[in-house]
Amino acid sequence: MEKSYGIEAARAQLGDIVDHARTTGQTIALTRHGRTVAVIGPAEAVKPSGGVEVTLYYPHDQSTCVLPALPRTGDSFLQEVELGPESSTETRWSVTEVQWHMSSDGTTYIGVSLDPADDHTVQIMGRQRQERIAAARAAEK
Repeated sequence: MEKSYGIEAARAQLGDIVDHARTTGQTIALTRHGRTVAVIGPAEAVKPSGGVEVTLYYPHDQSTCVLPALPRTGDSFLQEVELGPESSTETRWSVTEVQWHMSSDGTTYIGVSLDPADDHTVQIMGRQRQERIAAARAAEK
């Protein structure tokens, strides 16, 4: 099968192109006037060009960021955590769930649930939790 097809030529063969991409893992370019305008490939092989805005749900917190691609359950990633003014460490997180919602106005929301992926991250989380409790108690006094 070819690596690229003109859009008009691809219309008649779309089912075959999709099946080929799914079974082989290859991506196939769709072109217009010789320039690639879209790609057909397995979902995990095609990455968005501008990144994906997601909300990360940690066991203790949440934050919004832009990731280079939509993560899948089981993926893991490193995150740098500041421990003080001149100290930081890396924590490792495992993706446990990916949820998405599209509203009727076209707004898309993606939530990614995370769990610590190693003992070091569990220890850092515990230390940060103790610091937050101590800070809250100090603020009460």
